[in-house]
Amino acid sequence: MTMSLKGFIVFLVPTMIFALFLYYGILWNVVIASTDYSILNPRMEFKGLKSFRELFSDPAFQDAFKRTLLWAGLLVSAGNLVGLLLASAIFQFEKPRLRNTLTTFFLYPFSLSLVVVGIVWRWLYDPFKGIDVLLTKFGMPNIQWLEGGNAFWSLVLTSIWVYAGFVALLYLAMFYNVDRSLIESAIVDGASSITILTRIVIPNSKQAVIIATIFLALFAIQMFDLPYSVLFLNPFTMTVVMYVYSKFTSLYFYLASAAAIVIIVVSAFIVIPYAVYGLKKWLLAGR
Repeated sequence: MTMSLKGFIVFLVPTMIFALFLYYGILWNVVIASTDYSILNPRMEFKGLKSFRELFSDPAFQDAFKRTLLWAGLLVSAGNLVGLLLASAIFQFEKPRLRNTLTTFFLYPFSLSLVVVGIVWRWLYDPFKGIDVLLTKFGMPNIQWLEGGNAFWSLVLTSIWVYAGFVALLYLAMFYNVDRSLIESAIVDGASSITILTRIVIPNSKQAVIIATIFLALFAIQMFDLPYSVLFLNPFTMTVVMYVYSKFTSLYFYLASAAAIVIIVVSAFIVIPYAVYGLKKWLLAGR
């Protein structure tokens, strides 16, 4: 079924308006980043790439950038693994009601605001009221989850808890779309549930890996609410987005804009290849 010209215009106009505002904002950031606009220099003067040279020579930004990339790598790898394990376990149940209940249970953390998650886990990580109290009762060492470098790893663990259910949902969606004839043929041949899952279902759900990886990487790159709600602007958990916020609130607008452009470029590097791949498949399918 082809879309009429009127229907195409109805969908196109809002998209173009949204794109106009989006790219206007990006362009304005580029303009600000090419100046030295700040509390010290209220008059904008063109400085070229000076802001980016200053940005990448700033130790605070270097640490935040490395930390953000590490967070993305950990969240992508661990999030995919945990999500796949959850989806594989849920897929083994035959009753749809039980499957739906378990999916909802594990998806629930994703439905919460990251600020709420941060406050909850701030209490769980509290050395006098949280997990450490239980550990000491069982004779285990006190971990001090939010002290120094431990804070970063603790928040990464929390982010995996938040997004693992969402990843499991993506995998389950692909699992349910696997050709049933392949599964039924394997059952007739006497294949076990584990064999069917590992030899048929998972190999035919490779697209879920791509989609989950893109989403998890973007979630990590945009990470702000969770670390800020737990430890505010802590140097051990500072991400690039938090760096942008700190420079913006300090009225160093040119550095904030330059860092924002870095985020845009990294996000585009992740999204555009998959968007092009999806567009090619859509065009080829339409032939």
